[in-house]
Amino acid sequence: MGRLGISFLADKRLADYAELGKLVESYRFETISVYDDLLYQPPWGALFQLAQSTRHSLLGPGVVNPYLNHPVPIAANLALLDEASGGRAYLGVGKGAFFEHIGVPQPRPLTAIREMVEAVQTLLAGEHEHQSYEGSVFRLGPEAYLRFPIPGRRVPVLLGTWGEQTSALAGKIADMVKIGGSVNPEAAKTFRGYIDAGTKPAGRDPSEVRMIFGAVTVVDRDGKRAETIARHRVATYVSAIGRLDPTYSPSPEEIEAVERGMLSGDFEGAARAISDDTLRRFSCFGTPADIVRRMEELFDAGVDVFEFGTPHGENESEAVRLLGDEVLPAFKS
Repeated sequence: MGRLGISFLADKRLADYAELGKLVESYRFETISVYDDLLYQPPWGALFQLAQSTRHSLLGPGVVNPYLNHPVPIAANLALLDEASGGRAYLGVGKGAFFEHIGVPQPRPLTAIREMVEAVQTLLAGEHEHQSYEGSVFRLGPEAYLRFPIPGRRVPVLLGTWGEQTSALAGKIADMVKIGGSVNPEAAKTFRGYIDAGTKPAGRDPSEVRMIFGAVTVVDRDGKRAETIARHRVATYVSAIGRLDPTYSPSPEEIEAVERGMLSGDFEGAARAISDDTLRRFSCFGTPADIVRRMEELFDAGVDVFEFGTPHGENESEAVRLLGDEVLPAFKS
């Protein structure tokens, strides 16, 4: 049976995350992630607050990228998060998105992602202070070591991706692979194949790598209201990921209509342009019973963990309670 996690957008006051953490802790979600989305807060402040108010869930950023970040500050923040959480931190890495808004190129993503993981693990392992790392993207000289208490171990790694090659890389070096933005069971078998293509040559058991799906989630007693909220939220990113699903793609006309509405400020028009098929594949919405059925479909398709993504509902705290009280119990071991 699959497990359930939860994700938060980094757009709140820090105190809000402390309160959300207390709420989430009462339900024992498998994972808690905070998005490292461009133009929002860095995820670390929220993660530290969540670490202080939880005791069980894995915690990490979803996901840092190798184009705006260097392994040294990433490793330093992870070391602090690991201490604050009692050893529950994980490293979430991915290519990132929306860089066209700031003119930052994304060259050699496979190499950049792999080297970031290797360099961060080198810094956190601390086998000896003067250990160096030589990559083609990142370099750590012998004096580049963290000068404060560190985990002294390898932390779990999550790779966020929609790509075949990055999924295979995850099969070689990661513990978790997250397909962010998908609620499409048809894609699960395809991505599992991509991941397994990396585990086998690396001599790893495919079961060592958990496949995580996650997406915009809206739960409400009123299923139609949940659908309306989800439709508006999906409009902000469907053009970025709609072309990436290997088993389903919105029509070019649909994506163009969504993009046109978003660029012109016609957000209602953008939301209306999203077809029902697209909405169901890229968001999870409805009553608690609807959400349970969607989770059953995903877990039957081979997904190991689903992360309920923001905004969760019209009122986030109330929505988390609905998920915890009426969805999680259906999947307790």
